[in-house]
Amino acid sequence: MNAPPVQYARTADGVSIAYCTVGEGKALVYMPGVPFRHVSLLWTLSAEDRQLAQLLASLGRRWVMFDPRGMGSSAPVDTFSLDAFVSDLEAVADKLGLDEFDLLATTYSNPIAVEYAVRHPDRLSHLVLSYPFLRGADGLDGPAINAARALRGHDWTVYTDAAMHILFGEAQAESARILTQIMRAAITPERARQVLELVDSFDMTEQAEQVVVPTLVITEPLAFIAIDHSRAVAATIASAQFVLADTREEYILAIGRFLGVLPGGAPLPSTAETRAVTLTRRELEILALLVAGQSNRKIAEGLVLSERTVARHIANIYDKAGVHGRAEVTAYALKHRIV
Repeated sequence: MNAPPVQYARTADGVSIAYCTVGEGKALVYMPGVPFRHVSLLWTLSAEDRQLAQLLASLGRRWVMFDPRGMGSSAPVDTFSLDAFVSDLEAVADKLGLDEFDLLATTYSNPIAVEYAVRHPDRLSHLVLSYPFLRGADGLDGPAINAARALRGHDWTVYTDAAMHILFGEAQAESARILTQIMRAAITPERARQVLELVDSFDMTEQAEQVVVPTLVITEPLAFIAIDHSRAVAATIASAQFVLADTREEYILAIGRFLGVLPGGAPLPSTAETRAVTLTRRELEILALLVAGQSNRKIAEGLVLSERTVARHIANIYDKAGVHGRAEVTAYALKHRIV
């Protein structure tokens, strides 16, 4: 599947914010940690993020990502603040007309998501805080993070290589490599230092106490944000539940169930097939549009076919692949790199 087109929204203070969407339906806005934000590059480099977006689209939801100011394809700025980052999210939500949506933030973007939830509780259905902390001064005070912080003022290439290795280690070397590439391309060294210093100063304790949106706080044992900090966030938010996911699959399942995307007892959509089947050219065209989250009507309009014909082709695809439904056929297509 090709990268989704980059579009633009404008903030109240006139900053152009780049965003992209995948699929149709109720939106899930995904905010990776700042300053690791570059939607086009993330789509290219991170197979996990790409596949999650496509899986969500296959389940009738819309995946939304954006570059905050000063990062990726958004307009450059020379100063950063929590208020400004919140206004970036507000601009994208307003541009897309998102009257009600879900919000998922990770690590350094969690304080931004919490601030938005306090200001706009009527617009959020669910809030997911992944690897959060209440105060940057405490949550970002472990030996590994302090070692990485000490390198910030030195050579930027040395810092990015060493910091990602320190934070992720050999066990997550591929994640470290991807984040290193993204940060180097997304933001200048000086701006990145400003953002990271701002993150160090974040304190969302008072805001967390005001959150009324249903909230999931989730982390994993190997996360570089210590588990105790995430537990403290869950204890501070009255509407929160806490999940410690032992595996990546448990992490995805917990979020999917919390958002109502996956049934309570359902496993991750998968296929037992070990090899790809042969599809006709028309079936491949329709499969690509299915994976992109398009409805039968949209597919029919785009290919100038009747909805009945499209439904027949989809049934044939399901039968050949031995799957049931859009989620499973999406997982099948991604596994076999058909689209």
